Amino acid sequence: MIEKQSINGKEIWLKVDPYHVHRSNPNIIPTEYFTVAYFLKEPVSESSDGEMIKGEDGEPKLFESPVEALTAARKSLEGKVEAS
Repeated sequence: MIEKQSINGKEIWLKVDPYHVHRSNPNIIPTEYFTVAYFLKEPVSESSDGEMIKGEDGEPKLFESPVEALTAARKSLEGKVEAS
């Protein structure tokens, strides 16, 4: 899913993708998380790769819902994107 948002007056595209976790015991939940990437220009297709939002360990940050991923990405980008 790609969503267009305006952050500090700039158009930003946020892409949320499911991230499946393979566990040795399938009864341990959650087995699905979400990652989010951003684009400063409109992505060409759904398969385009953007700049991934990463955790402190440098790995893609995992979220329990798409809404949580979008909210965290927006907060992260508000301090990085300069007003137009």
